[in-house]
Amino acid sequence: MINENQPNNEKNESQPEALAETRPQVASLPESDPQGTDDINSTQPGKAAKKPSRGAHVRSGFLISLLVLVAALGLGGFAGYDTGVAERVSAQSTLVASQLGDQFSLVQQDMTAGRYSVARQRLEFIIGQDPSFPGASEKLAEILVKQAITPSPVPTETPTLTPTPDTRNQEAVFAQSQQQMTSKDWTNLMGSLDTLRKTDPAYKTAIVDSMYYTALRNRGMDQILGTGTYKTTNLEGGIYDLTLAERFGPLDGQADGLRSFARMYITAASFWSVDWPRAVDYFRQVVQFAPNLRDSSNVTASQRLYQALLQYGDQIAGVGGKSKDQCKALDLWKEASGIQALNNDYQYKYDQLDNTCNPITPTPNSPTP
Repeated sequence: MINENQPNNEKNESQPEALAETRPQVASLPESDPQGTDDINSTQPGKAAKKPSRGAHVRSGFLISLLVLVAALGLGGFAGYDTGVAERVSAQSTLVASQLGDQFSLVQQDMTAGRYSVARQRLEFIIGQDPSFPGASEKLAEILVKQAITPSPVPTETPTLTPTPDTRNQEAVFAQSQQQMTSKDWTNLMGSLDTLRKTDPAYKTAIVDSMYYTALRNRGMDQILGTGTYKTTNLEGGIYDLTLAERFGPLDGQADGLRSFARMYITAASFWSVDWPRAVDYFRQVVQFAPNLRDSSNVTASQRLYQALLQYGDQIAGVGGKSKDQCKALDLWKEASGIQALNNDYQYKYDQLDNTCNPITPTPNSPTP
């Protein structure tokens, strides 16, 4: 009996293990919590917990390492991409800054050459690329001001080649002007010089200017003095020629002094019969240095002073009446007599006034003893 039941007992003992394999497995707690494992096993008798195998741990570690490696590679690639982009942007910025600097240096060259429109275009490009570029805004404002003041250059046509001018005519006129200068024909010399200057203003400029000065200076002197080709004086014309001569060079002392006396003569003549005292004063100054200076009436300054003194004396003596200072007329008539002898009429006037102003006192007779 015992032997017959033994196989059954073995079969009954092995049945729980089979049942355990067919039931779903209960997740086991980590190995680090052995206490919890004991509790579970104690609450569920007859059930055995199945521990994870060593291969599962290896696979899990491999997957984790693979994920970490992929993440690291991704982060590294992304960081490298960012670094490459940053370096490319930096290089591009450096290149753009260099190009803008070159354009800004060309702006100054354009301004120096007067190409304000080109310089303005460069600055507008620079500001469009970098509004904070140093000095660009100030330069643009400066160019706008210059363009508002400086007119835009007008394009000129390409000059055509002209043949060398024929100067044979100028040479002939120049030779003629030299002959006129030698013969002191100042008026015709002026005409020849005018022809040369109108034909070619650059023809022997220094020599022609010197000849102009000589012709104007000498013709002015001749007109004032009435010498050379001038038979009568022309004070105004002489003054004008001497003034023109000053444009080519300073006047010498003789010419400048003669021009001053000519002006003084004209001023003295303007007071004739209007203001005898002032006429006398001006003619006295002219006679002191140029007694023979005369006007177109051919009356010298000495003769003018003589007549002015007589007329001024008549005014003081009070013709037709008595003047308070009539005796001063004696001094004026006496001064006139130093220039020219008084005629009979003025000599009689002088004697009469002298008897009045300087009467002869009779000598008293001495008593006889």
